Amino acid sequence: MKHLIIALALAASPAVAENTCEMRGAEPVEILEAAKEAFLKGEFQEFSKVATELMGSSRKALEKPLGQLEGLFPNGFEDCQTVVQRRDVGGMVQEVTTFNIKGQDFPMSLYLLAAPIRGEMKISYLNFNTTMTDVLDSLY
Repeated sequence: MKHLIIALALAASPAVAENTCEMRGAEPVEILEAAKEAFLKGEFQEFSKVATELMGSSRKALEKPLGQLEGLFPNGFEDCQTVVQRRDVGGMVQEVTTFNIKGQDFPMSLYLLAAPIRGEMKISYLNFNTTMTDVLDSLY
């Protein structure tokens, strides 16, 4: 019984939890993983809640594009991989993640920027597009 409790505790631990997307050597950041998981599953309203908390009125500008994603990808994406992660002194983290679209050769690319705000990592900017170069232009 003791081994079962330890195994269950380890399985529930964030340190051993599986990442939403293949990380390719990058280190997971909890808020980014939550956003990527919602995006992967096609839960774009949940993605918006997680990713736009700090965006204030700018959040409105994402309503139409996210609505379009809901129509185009109601079941989300096949899988995903984090292809770029940049970490800066001070704590800012940038990631580009690609999401594979069923039946398509090109992926949806997602850029997320997170920074420590009042001691907690928060997403402060995002960009997504099927043209990867448009997303890569967001990298600092």
